[in-house]
Amino acid sequence: MKKLFTIAFGLVLLLAVEGVQAQSKMTEEQKEEARAKYEAYQEKLALTDEQAPKVEEINLTFYEGLSELRNSNASRLKKYSKFKALDSQRDKDMKAILTDDQYETYQEFKKESRDEFKSNRKNG
Repeated sequence: MKKLFTIAFGLVLLLAVEGVQAQSKMTEEQKEEARAKYEAYQEKLALTDEQAPKVEEINLTFYEGLSELRNSNASRLKKYSKFKALDSQRDKDMKAILTDDQYETYQEFKKESRDEFKSNRKNG
């Protein structure tokens, strides 16, 4: 369950950047930092004009699913299972759109976000 929240937080960080409305306890400074990281991530991915709207749609679908999950009264196990399904689908969709190098960058960004969240939880 702890792993679910670690991964979810890293992804919710992107949620704030993309403008999907969700309740968040992030300070303005944290939101700005998240936006800057997301912009750097987008730049590093170097999406083509054709890829950008597809990636945005994948992320929007994912974050809408996360929002529903956060507001759900389901058990932790069901939430975790749903989260894993959302994450797996997102990875599958991204892999179909991104080049191998871009997909590797995407996976690295997810890992960095997850690691940063773990670090912040231990220190916070």
